[in-house]
Amino acid sequence: MPFEDLYQTHFKSVYAYVFARVRNRTAAEDICANIWKKCYEHLASFDDTKGVFGQWLFTIARNETNMYGRLFWVKNIFSLAEDEENFLPGMDPTPLQKLEENAFRAELIRALGHLSNQERDLISLKFYSGLNNRQIAEVTQLSETNVGTRLHRAVQKLRRYMEPV
Repeated sequence: MPFEDLYQTHFKSVYAYVFARVRNRTAAEDICANIWKKCYEHLASFDDTKGVFGQWLFTIARNETNMYGRLFWVKNIFSLAEDEENFLPGMDPTPLQKLEENAFRAELIRALGHLSNQERDLISLKFYSGLNNRQIAEVTQLSETNVGTRLHRAVQKLRRYMEPV
């Protein structure tokens, strides 16, 4: 499949995964640019006998996002503001839907902030990127059973943090 088609097919899920991890639109865009650059540069090395393209791409995405996390304090030491708005570009909901979505999104972002980095990573891979537990296990080097257990616990935590008081 040509690179342009791969980009069109996977862009939104990669962006959603990265944004869910870093919770900052500008950072997510920068990280995605690095992900797609690496994907383009190394596309010839992709071996479909070792897995599907999505797993390979999300391994790159995970590595780039982890690198960002390790270098966050250096890159953002002088930053005074985070932008948590505009989850996915190009969506035009009605004003009422937008208000409801923004309120839910803000609540979800706050709840995600209560999870550990590994829990956020698993949630992002599962729900924002659409990978199944087996694919997540291959990306994270955890067992498939362990992925399922950790995901279940992380979702339970999210539910508790999002329950009305």
